Amino acid sequence: MPLIRRRLKSSDVYPDDIRYNSGTDTVQSLVNGDWVDNPAADPRRQTTFPPRLTADPACDAAKSVTDALKNQIDATIEAIGNASTAFQIAGLILGLLSFGVFAIFINIALTIADGMIDAGEAALTAALTPAVYEQLTCILACQFDSNGRITAERLAVAQSEVTDQIGGIAATVINSMLSLAGEGGVNNLASLGTATGNCAGCGCSETWCYDFDFTLSAWSAFVTVNLGTYSPGVGWLGTPYGTGGGISGMVFDFAVSQLRGMEIIHSAAGYGAYQKMTRWQNTPNPYVQHNLVSDPQVMNGSNIVSMYDSFDINNLSNKVFLFLDGAGSSNVTLTHVKFWGTGVNPFGENNCVSP
Repeated sequence: MPLIRRRLKSSDVYPDDIRYNSGTDTVQSLVNGDWVDNPAADPRRQTTFPPRLTADPACDAAKSVTDALKNQIDATIEAIGNASTAFQIAGLILGLLSFGVFAIFINIALTIADGMIDAGEAALTAALTPAVYEQLTCILACQFDSNGRITAERLAVAQSEVTDQIGGIAATVINSMLSLAGEGGVNNLASLGTATGNCAGCGCSETWCYDFDFTLSAWSAFVTVNLGTYSPGVGWLGTPYGTGGGISGMVFDFAVSQLRGMEIIHSAAGYGAYQKMTRWQNTPNPYVQHNLVSDPQVMNGSNIVSMYDSFDINNLSNKVFLFLDGAGSSNVTLTHVKFWGTGVNPFGENNCVSP
């Protein structure tokens, strides 16, 4: 029987009307003859499978993802030992993500393959130990939510912790695979997995973060202001009083929570002496005063980020006062105030990631 051969086209692997632009790290679709960014078509952002219903969704999701990564990495290391080509290894890497059009990321997979080939079988085997994968499970478990889902922001936190807690070649390989998968791929691996994890020793402490974006709203459900004027679409503006002015006595009122820190973003001009100060109503103490610090420590300028981080998980608070004022001017605009802590978010669903 004669052997029939034909040339393999890209459309045999993925549609002709979608591609990955490595220069902009975007997925693009062909629309009326032009390539345009199409984030909705990016499989790294697409969670297509429902979450598993288990006794511990976060831990089981983390274990499933870790097992999937380990199996594929082990197969890749074996292929490197067998002198497989970079293209063959890239195919193995992409095989982890059999859902969606991940084949468009062949250049990313080739970069990962080249890096692993350069590291070599012995170094990779020595670096990617069982203890590393146990640590990875804990890192991921602490970032998955109670439904076994992870967001892009929390995946970024997990990758940062992989770098800090695992480090070296192992962290480079793991983070490369996580970046290739994206939060969509990670969620899908979690959904398709069958593993049951044990995260009792992981020491996860649920963190929360909430950003009051005053360009969007005055947030009157939580915020009152003694001296200051709200401008829709702009933020809170300073008002003159005494020999100067600004925003004085902005109060955030909320349920008792484990508050860890806060950050503000403001712009100002014309100030001499000033204060960027906050008072936290801490139980059992009535109020504790903290200065908000920027780098460099200034009042005048545009989009200045100032922060106080308590590093105290036992800091129970239910009210925060903010004073952003000084002498010689009332020209200040406050656009953001962000809080973070541990336990239950007193403001609602997380809408940011803590520093």
